[in-house]
Amino acid sequence: MRVTVLNLKGGTGKTTTAVYLAGGLARTGRTLLIDADPQRSALSWSEAAGGFAFPVISLPVRDLATRVGSLGEGYAHIVIDTPPGDAALVRSAALAADLVIVTLPTGLIDIDRLSPTLELLAEVEASNPIRIRILLTRVRTGTRSAQAARELLAELGQPVLKHEIPLREAYTSGFGLAPTDLRHYQPVVDELLARAAAA
Repeated sequence: MRVTVLNLKGGTGKTTTAVYLAGGLARTGRTLLIDADPQRSALSWSEAAGGFAFPVISLPVRDLATRVGSLGEGYAHIVIDTPPGDAALVRSAALAADLVIVTLPTGLIDIDRLSPTLELLAEVEASNPIRIRILLTRVRTGTRSAQAARELLAELGQPVLKHEIPLREAYTSGFGLAPTDLRHYQPVVDELLARAAAA
Protein backbone atom coordinates (compact mmCIF):
# COMPACT_ATOMS: atom_id res chain seq x y z
CA MET A 1 0.00 0.00 0.00
CA ARG A 2 1.27 3.49 -0.87
CA VAL A 3 -0.26 6.10 1.41
CA THR A 4 0.26 9.85 1.10
CA VAL A 5 -0.81 12.02 4.02
CA LEU A 6 -1.64 15.54 2.93
CA ASN A 7 -3.49 18.81 3.35
CA LEU A 8 -2.30 22.07 1.82
CA LYS A 9 -3.22 23.80 5.08
CA GLY A 10 -0.70 23.57 7.91
CA GLY A 11 -1.42 22.39 11.42
CA THR A 12 -3.72 19.49 10.54
CA GLY A 13 -1.68 16.64 12.02
CA LYS A 14 -0.01 15.35 8.85
CA THR A 15 3.37 14.40 10.29
CA THR A 16 1.91 12.82 13.43
CA THR A 17 -0.47 10.81 11.28
CA ALA A 18 2.26 9.73 8.85
CA VAL A 19 4.53 8.56 11.68
CA TYR A 20 1.79 6.63 13.49
CA LEU A 21 0.41 5.08 10.30
CA ALA A 22 3.91 3.96 9.33
CA GLY A 23 4.34 2.51 12.82
CA GLY A 24 1.11 0.56 12.49
CA LEU A 25 1.75 -0.64 8.95
CA ALA A 26 5.28 -1.72 9.90
CA ARG A 27 3.70 -4.36 12.14
CA THR A 28 2.12 -5.98 9.09
CA GLY A 29 4.94 -5.66 6.55
CA ARG A 30 8.17 -3.87 5.72
CA THR A 31 7.39 -0.15 5.64
CA LEU A 32 9.21 2.96 4.44
CA LEU A 33 8.35 6.50 5.55
CA ILE A 34 9.27 9.18 3.02
CA ASP A 35 9.50 12.70 4.42
CA ALA A 36 8.63 14.95 1.47
CA ASP A 37 8.51 18.07 3.65
CA PRO A 38 11.57 20.36 3.29
CA GLN A 39 11.32 21.01 7.04
CA ARG A 40 12.14 17.31 7.56
CA SER A 41 9.92 16.98 10.63
CA ALA A 42 9.37 13.23 10.32
CA LEU A 43 13.08 12.59 9.82
CA SER A 44 13.96 14.83 12.77
CA TRP A 45 11.39 12.96 14.88
CA SER A 46 13.02 9.65 13.99
CA GLU A 47 16.49 10.97 14.78
CA ALA A 48 15.34 12.40 18.12
CA ALA A 49 13.78 9.04 18.99
CA GLY A 50 16.98 7.19 18.16
CA GLY A 51 15.33 5.55 15.19
CA PHE A 52 11.98 3.96 14.44
CA ALA A 53 11.08 0.34 13.69
CA PHE A 54 10.97 1.43 10.03
CA PRO A 55 13.35 3.54 7.92
CA VAL A 56 12.70 7.24 7.28
CA ILE A 57 14.22 9.09 4.36
CA SER A 58 13.99 12.75 3.40
CA LEU A 59 12.99 13.34 -0.23
CA PRO A 60 11.29 16.72 -0.79
CA VAL A 61 11.46 16.57 -4.59
CA ARG A 62 8.96 17.36 -7.32
CA ASP A 63 9.63 14.10 -9.21
CA LEU A 64 8.83 11.91 -6.22
CA ALA A 65 6.17 10.04 -8.18
CA THR A 66 8.79 8.78 -10.64
CA ARG A 67 11.25 7.79 -7.90
CA VAL A 68 8.91 5.84 -5.64
CA GLY A 69 8.94 2.75 -7.86
CA SER A 70 12.65 2.04 -7.32
CA LEU A 71 12.65 3.33 -3.73
CA GLY A 72 9.75 1.09 -2.80
CA GLU A 73 11.26 -2.18 -3.99
CA GLY A 74 11.05 -4.73 -1.19
CA TYR A 75 8.55 -2.71 0.87
CA ALA A 76 5.00 -3.81 1.56
CA HIS A 77 3.99 -0.25 2.48
CA ILE A 78 5.17 3.27 1.77
CA VAL A 79 3.90 6.26 3.73
CA ILE A 80 4.63 9.78 2.46
CA ASP A 81 4.48 12.87 4.68
CA THR A 82 3.94 16.16 2.86
CA PRO A 83 4.47 19.87 3.53
CA PRO A 84 1.79 22.52 3.80
CA GLY A 85 1.40 25.06 1.03
CA ASP A 86 3.74 23.57 -1.61
CA ALA A 87 1.28 22.41 -4.26
CA ALA A 88 3.97 20.98 -6.55
CA LEU A 89 5.47 18.73 -3.86
CA VAL A 90 2.03 17.69 -2.63
CA ARG A 91 0.87 16.89 -6.17
CA SER A 92 3.92 14.70 -6.79
CA ALA A 93 3.39 12.87 -3.50
CA ALA A 94 -0.28 12.29 -4.36
CA LEU A 95 0.70 10.92 -7.78
CA ALA A 96 2.98 8.43 -6.00
CA ALA A 97 0.12 7.00 -3.93
CA ASP A 98 -2.78 4.64 -4.37
CA LEU A 99 -4.40 6.00 -1.19
CA VAL A 100 -4.47 9.61 -0.02
CA ILE A 101 -5.32 10.46 3.58
CA VAL A 102 -6.41 14.07 4.06
CA THR A 103 -5.95 15.03 7.70
CA LEU A 104 -8.62 17.45 8.82
CA PRO A 105 -9.31 19.03 12.22
CA THR A 106 -12.99 19.67 12.80
CA GLY A 107 -12.83 23.45 13.17
CA LEU A 108 -14.88 25.46 10.69
CA ILE A 109 -11.79 27.29 9.42
CA ASP A 110 -10.09 23.97 8.60
CA ILE A 111 -13.13 22.74 6.67
CA ASP A 112 -13.42 26.11 4.93
CA ARG A 113 -9.76 25.86 3.83
CA LEU A 114 -10.20 22.34 2.41
CA SER A 115 -11.17 23.45 -1.10
CA PRO A 116 -7.64 23.99 -2.51
CA THR A 117 -6.64 20.51 -1.36
CA LEU A 118 -9.70 18.91 -2.96
CA GLU A 119 -9.10 20.85 -6.18
CA LEU A 120 -5.51 19.61 -6.32
CA LEU A 121 -6.66 16.03 -5.76
CA ALA A 122 -9.23 16.36 -8.54
CA GLU A 123 -6.36 17.28 -10.89
CA VAL A 124 -4.35 14.28 -9.72
CA GLU A 125 -7.30 11.90 -10.16
CA ALA A 126 -7.56 12.93 -13.79
CA SER A 127 -4.22 11.22 -14.50
CA ASN A 128 -3.83 8.82 -11.57
CA PRO A 129 -6.83 7.03 -10.06
CA ILE A 130 -6.45 7.22 -6.28
CA ARG A 131 -8.62 6.47 -3.30
CA ILE A 132 -9.15 9.48 -1.06
CA ARG A 133 -10.21 9.32 2.57
CA ILE A 134 -10.53 12.12 5.09
CA LEU A 135 -9.25 11.46 8.60
CA LEU A 136 -10.69 13.74 11.27
CA THR A 137 -7.91 14.82 13.64
CA ARG A 138 -7.66 16.84 16.83
CA VAL A 139 -11.28 16.02 17.57
CA ARG A 140 -12.54 17.50 20.84
CA THR A 141 -14.30 14.71 22.68
CA GLY A 142 -17.83 15.47 23.80
CA THR A 143 -18.45 18.29 21.35
CA ARG A 144 -20.67 18.36 18.29
CA SER A 145 -17.92 19.60 15.99
CA ALA A 146 -16.94 16.14 14.72
CA GLN A 147 -20.52 15.17 13.89
CA ALA A 148 -21.12 18.54 12.26
CA ALA A 149 -17.93 18.08 10.21
CA ARG A 150 -19.02 14.60 9.12
CA GLU A 151 -22.42 15.90 8.05
CA LEU A 152 -20.89 18.75 6.06
CA LEU A 153 -18.34 16.48 4.38
CA ALA A 154 -21.11 14.01 3.51
CA GLU A 155 -23.01 16.84 1.83
CA LEU A 156 -19.86 17.59 -0.16
CA GLY A 157 -19.59 13.92 -1.15
CA GLN A 158 -16.27 13.42 0.62
CA PRO A 159 -15.46 9.97 2.09
CA VAL A 160 -14.55 10.15 5.78
CA LEU A 161 -12.91 7.33 7.70
CA LYS A 162 -15.05 5.81 10.44
CA HIS A 163 -12.34 6.21 13.07
CA GLU A 164 -10.99 9.59 14.17
CA ILE A 165 -8.11 10.98 16.21
CA PRO A 166 -9.00 12.90 19.37
CA LEU A 167 -7.13 15.95 20.62
CA ARG A 168 -4.69 14.41 23.12
CA GLU A 169 -1.54 15.64 24.82
CA ALA A 170 0.12 12.32 23.94
CA TYR A 171 0.06 13.29 20.26
CA THR A 172 1.06 16.92 20.65
CA SER A 173 4.00 16.00 22.91
CA GLY A 174 4.98 12.76 21.14
CA PHE A 175 7.82 14.23 19.07
CA GLY A 176 11.03 12.35 19.75
CA LEU A 177 9.28 9.20 20.95
CA ALA A 178 8.97 6.05 18.88
CA PRO A 179 5.35 5.30 17.88
CA THR A 180 5.03 2.04 19.80
CA ASP A 181 1.66 2.70 21.44
CA LEU A 182 -0.59 3.49 18.49
CA ARG A 183 -3.57 4.40 20.69
CA HIS A 184 -6.33 5.79 18.45
CA TYR A 185 -4.30 5.21 15.29
CA GLN A 186 -4.54 1.41 15.58
CA PRO A 187 -8.24 1.34 14.57
CA VAL A 188 -7.38 3.68 11.68
CA VAL A 189 -4.64 1.32 10.48
CA ASP A 190 -7.02 -1.64 10.82
CA GLU A 191 -9.70 0.22 8.84
CA LEU A 192 -7.26 1.08 6.04
CA LEU A 193 -6.02 -2.50 5.80
CA ALA A 194 -9.56 -3.87 5.76
CA ARG A 195 -10.57 -1.45 3.01
CA ALA A 196 -7.46 -2.32 0.98
CA ALA A 197 -8.20 -6.04 1.30
CA ALA A 198 -11.77 -5.50 0.16
CA ALA A 199 -10.80 -3.33 -2.83
